[in-house]
Amino acid sequence: MDYIERYKTVALQHEKEYGVPASITLAQGILESSVGQSKMAQEANNHFGIKAYHWKGEVYGACDSLGTVGYRKYGAPEDSYLDHVKFLKGSRYSILYKFDVNDYRSWAQGLRDCGYAEDEAYPTKLIKIIEQYELYALNGGNRLDGTIADKISQEDSEDSNGSSDRWHHRKRRNRSQESAAPQPTLSQEHQQPYTPMRQGRVPASSDND
Repeated sequence: MDYIERYKTVALQHEKEYGVPASITLAQGILESSVGQSKMAQEANNHFGIKAYHWKGEVYGACDSLGTVGYRKYGAPEDSYLDHVKFLKGSRYSILYKFDVNDYRSWAQGLRDCGYAEDEAYPTKLIKIIEQYELYALNGGNRLDGTIADKISQEDSEDSNGSSDRWHHRKRRNRSQESAAPQPTLSQEHQQPYTPMRQGRVPASSDND
């Protein structure tokens, strides 16, 4: 929850400016950076594992004559978030923008279909994180299994707060109840750093167009 609280504002801003769903951005950050605890996230502020192709900035990790390159190193995690949404504006991912920003299931599957990740379970992992932490509610969206994200009380539905504020208040209101029960944690598979397909191969020159 600390990770979400820290980066939800920038994710929502990028959704508004670039059209990438905040829920998808945060789920990818959680998965690929091990909730900000991976070595790369700690030492290079790189939360999405983007390699240093077409990159003029500082590089993290070694480059060699076999085509192995390092990773993009950023001055702050927020820089990594910005670079990530710009990366997804490349022509390879253009089809994703036909989906609504609240259609996180199509976005998750679309990322896999566009070649973002080699893992066939990648969409399932993102969706599990989004639904476990109710990230779909950040921008007022609903859970996409036919149910409403939350039964918002009458006072919440009548207040004038933004959707992000309502999400925060619902979480705060339920915190006392949650403290009595085991806190949700990422499964073992989510605690391991995730390696997108683009990390393990030399991309075509158009990969990051």
